[in-house]
Amino acid sequence: MAENFVLVHGAWHGAWCWAGVIGHLEAAGDRAYAVDLPAHGANRLDPALATRGLYVDAVVRLIEEHNLKNVVLAGHSLGGMTIAGVAQRIPERIKRVVFVTALVIPHDSSPADDLGPIMSPEAAGHIRGLAEGAPVITLSEERFRSSFIQDGSRDLQDFVIAALVPEPSRPFLECAPLKDFYSSAVPVSYVLCEQDIIFDDVKVWERFAARFRNPTIHRIKSGHEVMFTQPIACAKTLAAAART
Repeated sequence: MAENFVLVHGAWHGAWCWAGVIGHLEAAGDRAYAVDLPAHGANRLDPALATRGLYVDAVVRLIEEHNLKNVVLAGHSLGGMTIAGVAQRIPERIKRVVFVTALVIPHDSSPADDLGPIMSPEAAGHIRGLAEGAPVITLSEERFRSSFIQDGSRDLQDFVIAALVPEPSRPFLECAPLKDFYSSAVPVSYVLCEQDIIFDDVKVWERFAARFRNPTIHRIKSGHEVMFTQPIACAKTLAAAART
């Protein structure tokens, strides 16, 4: 039976980042959709107006417009915040939520609050605009090459960097009311990328996964940008999670 995958990007990306993974999922007979969150990709909302709630609305709207059921909802990186909100909003349509090397934000906390204690001053120094209260935050090219996509070729790095966009800062600062999600019965999987070094401590990702009661755990030998450097492994892992 074909699965319905809905794929949610993280900061600075867009629906385009899932193209390779979608190709492999569809070649295997599944259906896969990706959405541009507000102020990303083809969505031209003023970044200053973007909110966490609008991110959630965009994904819920895609699912409802296509009348998708038994959805395998996957989110990468900051997309973890979004998929948790979607699963809380429409749990009846969700088969499983898959966090792909993604943030797991505690109830009534924000990404900024949660990441502050674990982000080194050096790493924080590569993020521009957050401390200044700017409407968008950017990541230095140097940091992206060395810590996010260090396992990709120079050409691949260039391709991805050329498509990145400034990330709206407000969703990063907003608290996420997720109590109902964490107490729900929606099954959860976590994909650990074993070479993800965007934080100094690689065990951070395992601690994120441990915030769930009983997640299924999957591992891929890749850095943070797994959908680019390991699209086949990423697709196969999502399929495996769906059929757990």
